[in-house]
Amino acid sequence: MFLIFALLAACTGDDGPVVIAPVVTASVPPEIVAASWQVRMAKADVRAPFEGRPSWVAWYETRRPDALAALASESDPAGLARAHTEYAAIYRQSALLAANAILQVYGADIQPSDPAETAYLLGVSGVLMKRPEYAERLGQSGSSAVAEIVRRDAAWQAWATAPVGLPDEPAGTTLVQGRPGELPVGGFAPMDLALVGEPGVVSAGDPGDLFALARWHEARAREADPASAAVIDQFLNPFRLPLEARVPDGDALASDTWLFMSAYTSAADMFFSSLVAQGNVPGAEALAGRSAYAAIATGCSTSGKVDVDCVIEQSAILGSAIETAMAAQTGGAADGFHRPFSNYARAGVLRAVDLYARARGEDEASGILRINAYDRNIDNAIDPVFILFLAAWDAGNRNTTRATELVHQNLRQVPGLELARAPLDALHVRLSRNAAPGVPTH
Repeated sequence: MFLIFALLAACTGDDGPVVIAPVVTASVPPEIVAASWQVRMAKADVRAPFEGRPSWVAWYETRRPDALAALASESDPAGLARAHTEYAAIYRQSALLAANAILQVYGADIQPSDPAETAYLLGVSGVLMKRPEYAERLGQSGSSAVAEIVRRDAAWQAWATAPVGLPDEPAGTTLVQGRPGELPVGGFAPMDLALVGEPGVVSAGDPGDLFALARWHEARAREADPASAAVIDQFLNPFRLPLEARVPDGDALASDTWLFMSAYTSAADMFFSSLVAQGNVPGAEALAGRSAYAAIATGCSTSGKVDVDCVIEQSAILGSAIETAMAAQTGGAADGFHRPFSNYARAGVLRAVDLYARARGEDEASGILRINAYDRNIDNAIDPVFILFLAAWDAGNRNTTRATELVHQNLRQVPGLELARAPLDALHVRLSRNAAPGVPTH
């Protein structure tokens, strides 16, 4: 953190002692603030290609399915690629959420009455999570009475033992090809599995289906705009599953279509997060002269550790600096959209430095920043990708209460999300039953 010290009182005696108070100065140079999409789009002519269009109105109002359809009708290839890429990230995090819940409920808390088919659910979750101790459970559902589970189990086992590229439908789902701008057609509903040795069924969702949906949307994104291939990779890197390799990339120079109303103030911010996700921390830090988020991450790293309080403070300073610069673009007068636009940066910097801290092995700092990012993920800045990202993390930490609330918020935005809710509900019930009286379950 960059500090200067201001002398507030320079005399002693009756006037009191000398008081020196620290004053925090922004880590982000003014020229980087000025280059943000928020400040540039304070001018009506720069904002004009987006303003008033049904697609971006729906995006602003967090109606993603409507935005997707509108982008197709407006013949916006890059916008359409962005919308499908966002869905590809959402479904990856939904698959991670489901896999985390399954490993917790049927791995850590396995019970004799659990359905026999949970061996398959553990196996596919183990593959997605790169957990071989669970992946080896594939192939143990051959005696199941559920023919669909037997078929999927055999398909995943065959792929896991001889993986030659990732198939579009690794679980044998029934996705229809579809076109960019459409949502996929397929039967994505949880299955009821019979308990062993006692009456009743449990609802089960297959994370393999969610992974298939993620890959379906990624394919539609690439089909919609082949020229955006590098940006698609860069956008997805922070959200890929442990199974997947991060794609090494150069600076893809994301256009305003990818930045407008995003968690990134600039293309360099997106590149920073992508490099961090690849584990290339030095490369990410080298962007401090171009990226607001890199500047804050490096400026708030002292004694080899991320200073969480500094990052939180700098996120507020960056938001205020953006608002001030936006007003300056229009003669000094604030406008109603200035605060909403700056909110994207307030949340975005915390999300990016969370990833930075995690890549450095600072899990505690990462977690604190993640929670603070959620607190700023409000109103127009609500991002369904981040919501599912946080819910997946919560499921892995057995925090089913908040994870359930987050999933519920997105059921209308994300068709098929019930597949993730089913194992999350099962985990919540399991934790509730196992908790001693008076002991919280989250």
